[in-house]
Amino acid sequence: MAERIPQAVIDEVRAQTNLVDLVSQYTQLVKRGREWNGSCPFHEDRRPSFFVDDKKQVFHCFSCGRSGTAFSFLMEKEGYTYPQAILKLAEDEGVTGLDKYQGQPSARQEKFQKIYELYDAAQKLYTHILLNTTAGEQALSYLKDDRQLDEETIRQYGLGFVPSNNVLLSYAREHNIDEKVMAEAELFIERDGELTRDRFNNRVVWPIKNDRGQVLGFSGRSLDPDNPAKYMNSPESPFFNKGKLLYNLDQAKGAIRLGEPAMIFEGFMDVISAAMAGVDGAVATMGTALTEDHVKALTKLNDKITLVYDGDAAGQKAAKRSIPLIRSVTPQVEIGVIALADNRDPDEVRRELGLPALKQALTQATQTPTEYLINAAKQDKNLQNQAQYLDFLKEVWPILSSASAVEQDYFLKKISEDYGSSMESLQSEFKDYLAAHPKGGQGPQNASQAPGFNPGQAGPGQAASGWDDSFIPDIDPLAGASDYGSRGASVPNWQDAPKPQISRVEKAERALLMAMIKSPAIRQLVDERPDFSFVHPEYQLLLLLYDAFSKEHGSGDFDLAAFMDYVQKPDLGQKLLSMDREFGTLEPQRDAAKDYMEVIIRVGPYEDQLKNLQQKIAQAKNQHDDAALITLMTELINLKKEHFSQ
Repeated sequence: MAERIPQAVIDEVRAQTNLVDLVSQYTQLVKRGREWNGSCPFHEDRRPSFFVDDKKQVFHCFSCGRSGTAFSFLMEKEGYTYPQAILKLAEDEGVTGLDKYQGQPSARQEKFQKIYELYDAAQKLYTHILLNTTAGEQALSYLKDDRQLDEETIRQYGLGFVPSNNVLLSYAREHNIDEKVMAEAELFIERDGELTRDRFNNRVVWPIKNDRGQVLGFSGRSLDPDNPAKYMNSPESPFFNKGKLLYNLDQAKGAIRLGEPAMIFEGFMDVISAAMAGVDGAVATMGTALTEDHVKALTKLNDKITLVYDGDAAGQKAAKRSIPLIRSVTPQVEIGVIALADNRDPDEVRRELGLPALKQALTQATQTPTEYLINAAKQDKNLQNQAQYLDFLKEVWPILSSASAVEQDYFLKKISEDYGSSMESLQSEFKDYLAAHPKGGQGPQNASQAPGFNPGQAGPGQAASGWDDSFIPDIDPLAGASDYGSRGASVPNWQDAPKPQISRVEKAERALLMAMIKSPAIRQLVDERPDFSFVHPEYQLLLLLYDAFSKEHGSGDFDLAAFMDYVQKPDLGQKLLSMDREFGTLEPQRDAAKDYMEVIIRVGPYEDQLKNLQQKIAQAKNQHDDAALITLMTELINLKKEHFSQ
C-alpha cells in the first residue's frame, strides 16, 4: 500500500499551485480589483458569480454556493479523491519525489484492484481476438457490415469478441490469478462451486467503464440467432451498479463540462452513432430507467440534459418518467427532449439516412419537455372527436401545471387556434384544474398562476421568511463590518446578486470565531466566560477543528486554504469563506469581542422564542383561531418589551 502523503508535501503542492491558472482551464476569468471573476464552471452562469482570490487561493460561487481550494476544485470537477487531487497537481507543478505515494488507493479501490486488472486484461484480449484472429471474423463482419463501424471506432470504444473456447478462463489460470478474484469478477459461470466457462461466450462485447475509464463490466450481444438471451450484462456487484453507471461518460464528460448538453440515449450503438455524427456529450443508461445517481453525475458537469428516446410508446413512457425525475433532483436543469421520426432509433437513422441526417436530428430537433409531452398526448387520438379531444385536455392540464407561465400561455393559445376552443374557456378549465390539484400539500394552487392572471401577486397566508431583526439595535462592531460589496473600487457583476440573509446572532458568531482564530487573547477572553456557548453548533465544530488543525500546523498566520482543506466539508468551508470575507481584514478588538458575546448570549434565546411565537401566530392565522391569535400577539408584545428593557 502506498504511504500516506505527508502534510509538508501537501503544503508544498498547495503553495506552488496557482488556482487562477487551474480554474482558467475550465472557465474564463477576468481580473477585478484584487480578485478574479468569471462564470461558474459548475453550472450555467449567465451572470458571472464565481470568484477566485489568488492571494488566499480560494474560490467561491455566489450562485450555487460551491467554495474551496485547488484540491477541492479538482475533486468536484474530476471526481478525484483527496490524495489523487494532490498527486495530480504535484505532477502539473513539477513537484518530484512522490512516486511512493502514487496510486494511493482507497479501501474500496484496494479491495477490487485485482478484479479491475482482470477486467482490463479481458477487454484487451477480447478486442485483440475480434480484430486479429480467425475466431473473430464473424463478429468483425457483423460490426463492419451490419453496424457499419470501422476499425478506428471499434478500437476507440474497446469493442471485442468472446469465442466459445473459454479463452479468458484459460488466460486467468495460466497467469495464476486467484480463484476467489476470478469468482468475484463475475466474468465466469460457476457450476457446483467450480468456474466452468466464460460468461460472455460467443458474444460481441461492449466494455462498460466508470467516468475515469476503468472497465467494470461488459454488455454482450449474442451472434446465435436461436439464443433467446440476445443481450446480456455483467451481473450487479459491489463494483458494477447499473443504477450508477452511464455508458461512455468517460469519453463524454469533457464535452459536457465544456457546455455541450449531456445527451441520454437508450442504447450503446446510439451513443456511438451520435459521437460519429459529432455529438460528443452522448451517454446511455444500462438498460435500466434513469436514476437520481445518473442525474447527479451529469449535473455535476453541466446543467443541460437532453433526453433522446425512441419515438415509440416505450420511448414516450421513458421520457415521461425521466422528466419529473430530473426536475425533482435538480430543478434548475435545462431539459430538452428529442423524439426521432418514424420510430427510428439514432443508430438506425445513421445507417439508413446517413450521418448528416442524424446530426441534424440531434442538433435541430430539440423540444421542451412541455412541447414533447403535449405532442405525445396527441398521438393515437382523433382530436376532431369531442370525447378524444376532452381526454387530450385532461392529459394537457398536469403537463402545463409544471410549465412556465410563458409556455402555459403559448400552448393554450396554440390549442385554441388549432382546435377552436376559446382562450377564455381553456383558461377557465386550467384554472379549475390548478385549484383542484394543489402542489406540495399547501392548499389549492393560487389561481393567479393561470395564464391571464397576474403571476406576481402573492398568495394568501404566505409566511415571512425569517424574524424581523429591526427590533435589535445595531451594535457598532457588527454594523462596521464590511459586507462583501463594500471593499474595492471595482464592483464585479456578481455583487448585485442577492446574498443569503443571516441573523444578527449568526453574524456575531462569525465575527467572534474569526477574532478567536486570529487572536489568542480573544480566545482566552471567551474561554474565561463560563456561560458562553455558540448558538449554532457548526461554529462550535469549526472551533474544535481549528484547535486540532493548530496542533498539527503550529501557530502562525491563519492560512484559510490550508484550514479549508483540513476541514473537507463543503458546508463548513462555505461558512469559513463567508467569515473571512466579512471579518478577515478587521483587527481583533477586546471590546468588540465582548459585544459579540453579548449579542450571542442575550439575543440568541430571544431569537428562538421569537421564531417559535411567529410560527404559532402563522398557524393560528391559517386556522382562523382568533382567541389563540390574541393570546399569542400579547405574548409577542411582552417578549419584545422584556427584551428591550434589559
